[in-house]
Amino acid sequence: MTQELIYLQESDLDTPFHIEASLMVPQLRSQDRMGAIKELVDRLYQSEHVTDSLRFLQAVLDREDLESTVLGKGVALPHARCRSVAQPSLALGISQTGIPFHTEAYPEPVYVVCMLAMPEAVPIVYLPFLAQLAELFQAAEFRKDLLACQTSAEMKHYFTRSLARVCNAHTTPSL
Repeated sequence: MTQELIYLQESDLDTPFHIEASLMVPQLRSQDRMGAIKELVDRLYQSEHVTDSLRFLQAVLDREDLESTVLGKGVALPHARCRSVAQPSLALGISQTGIPFHTEAYPEPVYVVCMLAMPEAVPIVYLPFLAQLAELFQAAEFRKDLLACQTSAEMKHYFTRSLARVCNAHTTPSL
């Protein structure tokens, strides 16, 4: 299985983010917030990026309870640091019909769910990366092209290339 490692430039975070096709879901089956989050957590667990799916799911839900991670424009960015995360990883899911995340600030449905999983030991220097992800998702053309992806491999390729441009990062294939 081929993964892509994203190395951020000009960052204190020297650990690469693991992005692989198995973590890309071109058609989320879930029709609600909890189901979509669980679907991505399950992908992270099945790919061995998370060692305890229930613990990580609870960490994500606890983070969501603090403040919604809906960015607007049909995008949610749930994330958490947790000791059951083996390596920094990113999972991405698309819903063509939209998923209600039920937030006051953003009542419209979410079409893209991007989940970031960070080991507890990684310091909070990954927060600038979250800001860069949010910036990437603000671009209407990026969202439109991402929603047009039909396969996991296509999603991974488009997402990693776009992310590398926005983050001033470089990518390297890894096994």
